[in-house]
Amino acid sequence: MKILLSAFACAPNTGSEPGVGWRWAIELAREHEVVVVTDATRRPLIEPYLAESPVSGLRVEFFRPYWLSAIPLNSWTAQLLYTAWQFSLWWFARRLHRAEKFDVAMHVTYGVFRHPSFLGYLGIPFAFGPLGGGEDCPWRLKRSIRGSEKIKEVLRAAVNKVSLLDPFLWIAFAGASSILVKTEETRKALPWPFRQRAVVYPEIGIDTLPGVVPTRRTPIEPLRVLFAGRLLGWKGAHLAIRAVVLARSRGVPVDFTLLGRGPYEAELHRLAFQLGCQGDINWISQIPQQELFALYGTMHCFLFPSLHDSSGNVVLEAQANGLPVVCLALGGPETLLSHESAIVVPAEGDEASVVELLAAALQALFADEDRRLTMAETAIQHADSFTWGGRAFGALASISRRGPGETGQNSLEKI
Repeated sequence: MKILLSAFACAPNTGSEPGVGWRWAIELAREHEVVVVTDATRRPLIEPYLAESPVSGLRVEFFRPYWLSAIPLNSWTAQLLYTAWQFSLWWFARRLHRAEKFDVAMHVTYGVFRHPSFLGYLGIPFAFGPLGGGEDCPWRLKRSIRGSEKIKEVLRAAVNKVSLLDPFLWIAFAGASSILVKTEETRKALPWPFRQRAVVYPEIGIDTLPGVVPTRRTPIEPLRVLFAGRLLGWKGAHLAIRAVVLARSRGVPVDFTLLGRGPYEAELHRLAFQLGCQGDINWISQIPQQELFALYGTMHCFLFPSLHDSSGNVVLEAQANGLPVVCLALGGPETLLSHESAIVVPAEGDEASVVELLAAALQALFADEDRRLTMAETAIQHADSFTWGGRAFGALASISRRGPGETGQNSLEKI
């Protein structure tokens, strides 16, 4: 089969969206002929890699309209640049299709429901997604987020609502043969005529890690707890700090490591100082992935109270490395877990009640080592079901498997 893959973010040996775009491309290329179209800024990362390690069945087309060529890609320009890139992509894709005669088209990155893609109008089946961005939490859980991060939350909520009136978005969804979304929250955030057509399907995967064996915690050891993620207001690191402090106040010896950097870092240090735990937290800014995987192996639990993640690569990584996960019943992390491998905390109360439940989860893991080990073993097994190849080929299969009246319910069993 000949596949046209749209992946604005696509690069080898990276995480986040560029890593997702790249892994889907190379996994699909194992059995099909794949042409991936990505932004021209990815050329310096992709071309040297392919020169050293060619991927059979994969060809990369670097695209950037001439009228956008002078605009740099950074955190300030990314969203507007990407939207303009998508509007121009259809003309470029149509020329490619005339020459290549693709069987199907797929869109994978950026995976945000607010941005349209028009590849559904090439005259071939089109899988749109997996898409996220509709995840959110009640404002009562955002009260303590401060400064510019609070403003970003207000703007994000407003943009999500306004986007439902975008006629181009309606046109894009109408042309899709298959609509994939990362979470149930995003399915409900779509324009109403397309919600029943959408299928919940996480987009991230992980490589199988052979030989991982959970380490038993001895009675004299503290519970070693890890948070890893970009330090943004909505990532919930402030809730993690408060939960650790509360657990310690109840006699639970917690050795807490906070890994990450980002615009909310200074605020987290301020909070830790206020709570008197600044010196009791192991602060790590950033480490290579190999070192991160080694760090997972020294921990007993992964604490990740994110408020609206669409996915959560670190959640899969933690499970694959034998760590039970403590998270909130919000967004993507919950879709990557089983309730036998994690403690999923309800997000029904205010911040204080959520912190109370997070602390109780840490206390429960400390008090019952046999339970923690059983959860760790289950986490490893569960992560094995999220291979990259399975993710990419499941999305491809969705184009033909979903009937015209099929809804997104029980979607993981269907794909």
